[in-house]
Amino acid sequence: MPELPEVETIRSQLAAALPGRRIRAVDLLTESMLLDVTSAEFTAALEGRRIIDVRRRGKFLVFPLNGDLFLTIHLGMTGQVLLEGPTGPSVSPHNRFVFRLDAPASAVAVATGAPGALLVFRDIRKFGRVHLTLSGPAARVARMGPDAWPGDDWDEAGLSAMMRGRRAPLKAVLLDQRHVAGIGNIYADEILFAAGLSPVRAAGSLSAHEIGKLAAEIKLTLAEGVRLRGCSISDYVDAGGEGGGFQRVLRAYGRQGQECLRCGGTMVRTIVAGRGTAFCPSCQR
Repeated sequence: MPELPEVETIRSQLAAALPGRRIRAVDLLTESMLLDVTSAEFTAALEGRRIIDVRRRGKFLVFPLNGDLFLTIHLGMTGQVLLEGPTGPSVSPHNRFVFRLDAPASAVAVATGAPGALLVFRDIRKFGRVHLTLSGPAARVARMGPDAWPGDDWDEAGLSAMMRGRRAPLKAVLLDQRHVAGIGNIYADEILFAAGLSPVRAAGSLSAHEIGKLAAEIKLTLAEGVRLRGCSISDYVDAGGEGGGFQRVLRAYGRQGQECLRCGGTMVRTIVAGRGTAFCPSCQR
């Protein structure tokens, strides 16, 4: 599943290209992925609207539109959001929504006759979701905890309060989007390895020093994921169809049975919160 760094990469690319563009038409291809609105209402409401901004909360993309409308997209397991040229979209049986955009409303674009573009939501497994709501993003976004990166709205004290008294495994708490938004399976393994903390340890057992280390590694690991434009080990590509680079620096995720890169022990695999989890029992305590 695309996590915070992947979604942030896409957001930053779209934010450079979409604000001010008008949605000329919408091809609704997979109605089962649409929430909060009927297909007829969806297309009628969107056509002619301008995209004001491109934002992110956790793993969600949020597009404020004029008229106080909000388009919210969750990529699910295999979703891709692609910006393509006017001759597209690229032929794929997995295209679910195609938003046809007018040309940029800039003097240069008008003078050069710059064409419109297509915003394509492609999803093999159809677990992604598209919401259209009034006055704010989808309700499920409001129910999430503070965004994990850059972490300006939480600190060590907030993280300590989140963990206090919890018997659930540490990784399970990190994965719970109600506590902190944006961390998924890959980055949870990497964060906990960097912090030297076991994913199966009770979350409430962390010392103040360990809380500080965990807080620092959440921000550092996610920042590195953003810098490397996400992790492409399966279906993820950015808005231009290019893969990321974080998979080249993985130190925990998927490395069960291999030598620990820190202590030389053997990485093992277990299940936490239903997710496969790799860690080193020798140096993650």
